[in-house]
Amino acid sequence: MNKLLKILIVLEFALILVFIGLALIDSGNPPTAFAVKEIPRQEKIDFRIYTKAVCDEKSSHIFCHDELFVNCNGNEHFVDGTNLENFTQCNMQLNLSNEKANGSAVFKKEWEDPRK
Repeated sequence: MNKLLKILIVLEFALILVFIGLALIDSGNPPTAFAVKEIPRQEKIDFRIYTKAVCDEKSSHIFCHDELFVNCNGNEHFVDGTNLENFTQCNMQLNLSNEKANGSAVFKKEWEDPRK
């Protein structure tokens, strides 16, 4: 039993020396566990989603309803509602299925928007 204990202590000491030796070896490029893919830098995209009133004149009234729009780098795009799960603009694929534009209003033809 004593002999087995001495062998284990010598073996443990040898393993410690091997680990110390491996730690002291300088290979210039130490190995890492990270693999990094270079991604080219992209310019910042100015992107907004908003609703806007779209109005139609019919007889003596103006009918307005909200529509969904996307503004990408100053270019406005109408979101038509047919492909909201895979809407693609600005080289981005968006899921707009939860975005709703549901406002509507009816005005007399003489009505003027006070915000102007």
